[in-house]
Amino acid sequence: MSDVEGLVYAARPKLIGPGVRFHLQHDAIDWSIGARSGRLALADVVSVRLSFHPGQLAAPNYEMRLRGRRGEDLKIGSLSRTSLTGVEDNRAAYAGFVRAVHAALAARGGAVRCEAGLPPWRWWLMGALALVTGLGLLAVLASAVRAGQWSVAGLIAVLCPLLGWPLVETLWRNKPAPYSLASLPLRLLPG
Repeated sequence: MSDVEGLVYAARPKLIGPGVRFHLQHDAIDWSIGARSGRLALADVVSVRLSFHPGQLAAPNYEMRLRGRRGEDLKIGSLSRTSLTGVEDNRAAYAGFVRAVHAALAARGGAVRCEAGLPPWRWWLMGALALVTGLGLLAVLASAVRAGQWSVAGLIAVLCPLLGWPLVETLWRNKPAPYSLASLPLRLLPG
């Protein structure tokens, strides 16, 4: 038995909805989502995507998506919802499970497409919208300064970086790039 075989990861990604459980075996991942369950053979995994999603009233969520040859799609996240605004952060267990899945896939030796971040079209669209929004806010700031509305200008100057940071972090962490099973992108693993 290898050191990754038999590893179990469980979470509750939605407050209203079933919990999820993933059991890594030597040749497959057994999964259950509420009453539904199944098995994804490691030999059938065709792609892995790691991504980051900023927190909404809570901690950020890291996510691994496994896609199978027959259309299977397993989404594994690092957070469990405990209440409307509360979460249980499973970062350590999630990171260990992600590393173990990658090690097991590498040991199988099959061709697996590994993608870091968001799909390119989505990343570029998000970046373009962020740029347009940022330019709009700079125009409002400049207008407030020209009009001598110092309280409005000060408020915008303080809020822009505060509210913009999650977007900048999301774009940085989710920059699309291929990676190998042996070299995981650390920006997409909880540290």
